[in-house]
Amino acid sequence: MRRIRRILLSLIVVLAACAAAPTLRADEPALTLEQRIERLEKLLAQTQQELAAAKAAPSSDAAKIAEIERQIEILAREIEQLKIGEAAAPASVSKDQHWGVGPAASKVYGKKGVSIGGYGEFAYDSFASLRQDGQPSMQQSHVDMLRGVLYFGYKFDDHWVVNTELEIEHSVTASDKDGETEIEFAYLDYMFSRPLRARAGLMLIPMGLINELHEPPTFLGVLRPDVEQRLIPTTWREIGAGFYGDSGRFSYRLYAVNSLNSEGYSAEGIREGSGEGSEALAQDWAATGRLDWTPVEGLLVGASFFTGNSGQGRLTPAGVSFGGRTTLVEGHADWKWRGVWLRGLYVHTTISDAGTINEANGFEGDESVGSRQWGWYVQGGFDLFSLKAGSRLSLTPFVRYERFDTQASVPTGYERNLENDATVVTVGAVFKPIDPIAIKLDWQKRTNAARTGVNQWNVGLGYLF
Repeated sequence: MRRIRRILLSLIVVLAACAAAPTLRADEPALTLEQRIERLEKLLAQTQQELAAAKAAPSSDAAKIAEIERQIEILAREIEQLKIGEAAAPASVSKDQHWGVGPAASKVYGKKGVSIGGYGEFAYDSFASLRQDGQPSMQQSHVDMLRGVLYFGYKFDDHWVVNTELEIEHSVTASDKDGETEIEFAYLDYMFSRPLRARAGLMLIPMGLINELHEPPTFLGVLRPDVEQRLIPTTWREIGAGFYGDSGRFSYRLYAVNSLNSEGYSAEGIREGSGEGSEALAQDWAATGRLDWTPVEGLLVGASFFTGNSGQGRLTPAGVSFGGRTTLVEGHADWKWRGVWLRGLYVHTTISDAGTINEANGFEGDESVGSRQWGWYVQGGFDLFSLKAGSRLSLTPFVRYERFDTQASVPTGYERNLENDATVVTVGAVFKPIDPIAIKLDWQKRTNAARTGVNQWNVGLGYLF
């Protein structure tokens, strides 16, 4: 009860701060989708008139004409994105994450009534014949429909919204297949004002750059970064309630959710500790939150956290109870500017009572849960077609460097598995004939301290609508 009171007190403090924010009036009505499009179309017409006047001038200024053409291109793209229900990925990550979900998932906020969206993701993976140490890799190439997703939402009025995501993984759900059919999220929103909105249900944990924004055309690479799968168990969701909103250049999310279950922990990380909204144990609860700052258009800087016990009432074989507090702290930055796209992320995890968790799980030797885990990556890409004014095409070569260790520290009496101390270098390109469709190709050099890494080629196709 004491922990719950602390969580509720934190929520109240954030609510008071956001309600008092002077930059936005709580009673100020938000523009409808139609009003936004109308404003932009008027601005586009004015800018086109400026371009015609600049070209007709006796001494035309080439630099001024080029700048006006660039403005026209930006406005035209924005109008197109709004007219297709904001399904195309917007220019800035801060706008993508305005409601804590991706562009296709956020269609429901644009107009009253029923909204349908979704995305799909296919991948072909081809592995090197030899491991890092020269031994046969014994891995076979495969092709897979990673995910097929449908979003169903309903906006009842200016305040109430219900949003859901239904996902099928690996095409088929059957006893002889690895496929799963699952509800990725299902929540209700009540929107008091921009600085203050309430959310309850099965919600995405607001950590990292991929967990909330995981639609395939919105990130570079065929596969999601390892750091955001092994350290942040994307796609991570739990049941709970909380608040979110934005004010000026800041946005936040703060939720109380059911905590992780250490019975699912392993040497490879905490991924299987998530309850996923399926009869999840709720003896222990957790707090999670996020704060983002957009100092200039296209630049996002922020941090997030998750903390809660993971014992969930379990006992060791000797009858010892334990807390197993699991705390993740993460910082991230993402910058898009004139075709340049840079991002970076660092996450650090600590798990108390890791030795006791090992006893409860029956782990020995190098099977130990990591009492300390960390990971980070940096990524950079450049859209070559951004050099051509008015082009709808996009071709973005990129490189990503990742380092992570899910057993950076283990309890006394246990050993580290050096395969979990790994480096991944990804080099590739993403081609978009239009914004909602992405064709991807990349090569990954995978190494680890045990020298068992296997390099691989990946080809992918993704879409959203």
